[in-house]
Amino acid sequence: MAIKRELLQFQTVEDLLGPGRTPLRIPDFQRPYSWTPQHARQLVTDIAAAQKRQPDQPYIMGTMILLKRPQEEHFEVVDGQQRLLTLHMLRTLLRDGRLSDLDAGSTPIHLVYQELVRLVREMNDKVAYQDFLDTRAQVLRIVTDDEDEAFQFFDSQNFRGKALRPHDLLKAFHLREMVATTPAEQRAVVEQWESAEENDLDRLFGTYLARIHWWSRNLPAHAFTAEDIDLFKGVSRSTPHLPATEYHRAAKAVLPGVQEWAHPGADEQTSRDLRRARHQLDAPISAGRSFFDFAAFMLEEMKRFEGLLFRRDSRTGEPDDDLAIFSNGARFHFNRELYVAAALYFTNKYSEEDLRSIRPRLFRWAYGPRLAYERLGWRSADNYARGLAATRDGLAEFNLFARMRDSLDPSHLALENLPIPQAVRSKSSDDEALHTILQEIS
Repeated sequence: MAIKRELLQFQTVEDLLGPGRTPLRIPDFQRPYSWTPQHARQLVTDIAAAQKRQPDQPYIMGTMILLKRPQEEHFEVVDGQQRLLTLHMLRTLLRDGRLSDLDAGSTPIHLVYQELVRLVREMNDKVAYQDFLDTRAQVLRIVTDDEDEAFQFFDSQNFRGKALRPHDLLKAFHLREMVATTPAEQRAVVEQWESAEENDLDRLFGTYLARIHWWSRNLPAHAFTAEDIDLFKGVSRSTPHLPATEYHRAAKAVLPGVQEWAHPGADEQTSRDLRRARHQLDAPISAGRSFFDFAAFMLEEMKRFEGLLFRRDSRTGEPDDDLAIFSNGARFHFNRELYVAAALYFTNKYSEEDLRSIRPRLFRWAYGPRLAYERLGWRSADNYARGLAATRDGLAEFNLFARMRDSLDPSHLALENLPIPQAVRSKSSDDEALHTILQEIS
C-alpha cells in the first residue's frame, strides 16, 4: 500500500474538471467550505499574474491528495477541496454558466461565489483567461490507496489558502480511527463537530486543555500548534496492546454500560458527573468516536463555566455586576483563563458539588497575581501557574494543577487563606476593587 506512481502527475484544470475527468467525490466527513472572498481573489489574481508573466508556461497551483479505494471508480478528495470547488465555480462563470443556488446567501461558499461573479464580470479578456486556466494552470495529483498514508500527507503539507488549525487535524485523525463505523455515524459526529464555532474549539484545546495538561506536569505552556496534537490522539488502532493501554481501552468500552446499569434515571448533576468520569482529563483519550464525545462534553463544560463562574451563584446563574469586569476586562485576560482552567480541572476530577464553596478560593488564587504586577504578561501568568512566582511577595508558591493531578481528595489542595499581595502595585481602580474582594475571601 503506497502512492500509486502511475497516477502521480501534474494535471491541468481541464483534466481535473473537464468532460473526460475521473469522477471526484468529497467525503461526507470533510470540513465544510471555508475559503473567504479574499482567498478567492488571491487565487484569481495569482492566475492572472502568471498568465501575464509567462502565458505559454505551466502555472503550478499546488498539490491535490486523492484516495483510491479498491473496487471504486471515483477518487476521494483528501486535501484540496477548497481550491477544487473554487476552480469549479470559476470555470462555470467563465463559460457564462450560473450556479443559481449560490446567487444569494451568506455562507462562505455563497460569499466566494458572489465575489467570483464580480471578478469575472470585470475581466478584460475572459476568453484568454479561461484558456490559460484550463490548459496552463496545473496541480500535482497524488493518489494513494492507503487511507492512513493519505492523511499523513494531509497532516504534513502546507497549502495555500486557509491554514488548517490543530483541531482540524485532530478531527481528521479521529475520523480515520472510525473505520469500523458507518458513513452515517461519521456524518453525525462531523455535524456535531462543525456546529461548534472555530474560535470555541481553538479556545478549548489551546487555552484550556493543552495548558491543563502542561501545567499539571510542571511544564511551561505555549501556543497550541499542529506539533502538539499528539496530546489528544490518545489510544488508537496503532497503539501497542500493552497492559496500560489495554486498561484504558477496556475502561472506555465498559464504563458507559456500567454507569447506565448503576445509575438509571440519574438527575442532571449526577449525569454530568458520570460524563466527567468517562472523560477524565488525566486519562488518555480513546481514539475515534470517543474523542468527539469528549470534545463535545468539554466544550459544553467550558462554555458553562465561562459564564457561571462570574455569576453571583454558580447554580442559579444570577448575574453579579461586581464580577463583570473580571470576566470581560482586557486587564484580567490571563487571570480569567487561569480561573476557568482551574475550575474545569477541579470539577472534572472532584465533581461540581463543592464548587460553591471552592469557587471563591479558586478566584483568589487566579486573580491574586493581578495585584502583584503593574502589567501582568503571559510569561508571568505561566510561571505563576507552575508555582514559580516566588520572587513576588504575597503570591502563592505552589502549582495548583500539579496538586490536583496528584490528589484524589480535594481537601488536600490546601486552598484556604491563600496569600495575596497586601498592596496594589498599579493605580487601577479595578485593581483596588479586586483587592477588596480578595481580602474578603478566606
